[in-house]
Amino acid sequence: MIDVAIVGGGHNGLVTAAYLAKAGLKVAVFERREIVGGASVTEELWPGIKVSTGAYVLSLLRPKIINELQLKEFGLKIYLKDPALFVPFENGKKLYIWTSLEKTVKEISKFSQNDAKNYEKWVKFWDKFSELADLFMLNPPPSLSEAEDILKIIKGNIDEELGLAFLRTFVQDAKSLLDEYFETEEVKSALVEDAVVGTFASPSTPGTAYVMAHHVIGEVNGVKGAWGYVEGGMGGVTQALRKAAEYFGAEIHTNAEVDEILVKNDKVEGIKLKNGKIIKSKIVVSNADPKTTFLKLLKNAEIEEDFIKKIKALKNTGVSFKIVGYLDELPDFGNGKTLSPEHVASELIMPNVKYIEKAYDDARTLGYSKEPWLSINIQSSVDPTVAPPGKFSFSIFGQYVVYDNKRNDEIKDKIYEIAIDKIREYAPNFKPIKYEVLTPLDIERRFGISGGNIFHIDMTPDQLYFFRPVIGYSNYRTPIKGLYLCGSGTHPGGGVTGAPGYNAYIKIIEDLRSNAIG
Repeated sequence: MIDVAIVGGGHNGLVTAAYLAKAGLKVAVFERREIVGGASVTEELWPGIKVSTGAYVLSLLRPKIINELQLKEFGLKIYLKDPALFVPFENGKKLYIWTSLEKTVKEISKFSQNDAKNYEKWVKFWDKFSELADLFMLNPPPSLSEAEDILKIIKGNIDEELGLAFLRTFVQDAKSLLDEYFETEEVKSALVEDAVVGTFASPSTPGTAYVMAHHVIGEVNGVKGAWGYVEGGMGGVTQALRKAAEYFGAEIHTNAEVDEILVKNDKVEGIKLKNGKIIKSKIVVSNADPKTTFLKLLKNAEIEEDFIKKIKALKNTGVSFKIVGYLDELPDFGNGKTLSPEHVASELIMPNVKYIEKAYDDARTLGYSKEPWLSINIQSSVDPTVAPPGKFSFSIFGQYVVYDNKRNDEIKDKIYEIAIDKIREYAPNFKPIKYEVLTPLDIERRFGISGGNIFHIDMTPDQLYFFRPVIGYSNYRTPIKGLYLCGSGTHPGGGVTGAPGYNAYIKIIEDLRSNAIG
């Protein structure tokens, strides 16, 4: 008998495991793949070439978690991505967004003096938001009766007008928010990506301003709002988490797929593995998405039909695709093939906001975008561990391809051709030597995420905060006593934040102390 069995070794499951083990509980993690990490992994698909097949850059992992779990001591190293963004345009112009406010203002002034001034206001707005980030992310969502206290805290930190603007982001669309600050399409297109990442929505869809907010409140090596590459790929995060969890006493089991969460009299008894082995535990924590947890793993549990209906109704249609591979020369975006600032940045193929709107419209009617927006990241530009000299490993993140458990396989070659042809309009020499395409269906298969949704469930206003994953169960508990959720389908949502895992740990410890688990 162990105290806690954790289903899935994604980054949140490992965070929960490490904290609970640190608290003195006997914890074991069961991961179906041969490596831990969930969608935050590094895979060597070709000799010497390491790629991040899921998540590909880091910013949102909370510093509190990095420090308390000693992740840097366990090998976590992050390279600052600077410039952060590079956007080429059809007229030959180029825009760089740097981590330095002064450098970015100077860059934007080439396009608009007004936009350069307003970019400073834009950054200050999100800086204030960032100051409140941990208050919102590293705490379970309050009940309605507690919400007033949260509003008082907001009011105590920022003025009323700014507070209302901040609260509006939960329901506002990103396009209108950007229109308030900027006049040039070039600047808007450089900043809009964060609003639609992982989301079956266009920039004009209500709620996308919050998706943007979710992605701008991170930091790298103390630099606010920055993003970075993890040395060795994104598996560097989860390997450090594994080492931390094991250091504090947790057991990690790979090639150990959970077949069923065992329940008796509405209380968990443990888990059963695919090989038939039964693990008895007082508590089970599922790092799987809500649909996988409740519709697949609870095979013999009696759960109210209304609750199951709510789970089935969750929006979780994946629309993101990945292409990973390597090149034998750096892409030439007009500055040559030698290492240049754009090769460090995320190279964005999204010439204007209308382009993204059109990509979204195509996906709704065709199931894929005829001209997708793309984010190209060449990690070997700063990290020599992911490719041998003369080779350049890359990750392309794109949208939109709508999850379809039959058609995704049929259109995989088409998606590759469309994406590469689009990149070559800006960098004609972009010719992968080897590559692999992951559609939403492949993401489901590889990482075990229902619907291939990288956030587990959509981050729309009706599936955030009090409502995530469903009303009445936003506090990581479930209708089954002793069963908890810790994945991205819980508050505060997707991305490599560690926050759901941390918050689940807090709730479990509270329940143990109050004897609520039994």
